[in-house]
Amino acid sequence: MQVGLTPVIIADEIEWADAATIAAERAALAGAIEQWRADWQSRDTDRYLAHYSSRFASPGQDLAAWSAHKRKVNGAKSWIKVGLSRVAMFRYPRERDFVVVTFDQDYRSSGLSNVMRKRQYWVKEDAQWKIIYEGSG
Repeated sequence: MQVGLTPVIIADEIEWADAATIAAERAALAGAIEQWRADWQSRDTDRYLAHYSSRFASPGQDLAAWSAHKRKVNGAKSWIKVGLSRVAMFRYPRERDFVVVTFDQDYRSSGLSNVMRKRQYWVKEDAQWKIIYEGSG
């Protein structure tokens, strides 16, 4: 075990699930994450923001503030490249439609380059995966 790298899940009891069901759920969420990444990289801010829940929050920002900031930042870029690695997805115990996702994000654009560890919470709303929280992690 490595502090900060090894995930620990605490639950009251073990939940058993069919392997095929788990694989399908994982594939659906992985597809949503990839579409979010591709939409961000495309600089189509409306498509990018469509991945966020109306209940979204980030440290110090609600969805309206986040959207205004992203429109300003993305509009100032002539290109964006986003790479994701070390993606981990963990469903909250007894919460089938609530998942914490962590990954290393390699962001490059015409004005900035950085690599950071990111944490997102994804929730299923009307059969669609949406981001309800995003921050460093």
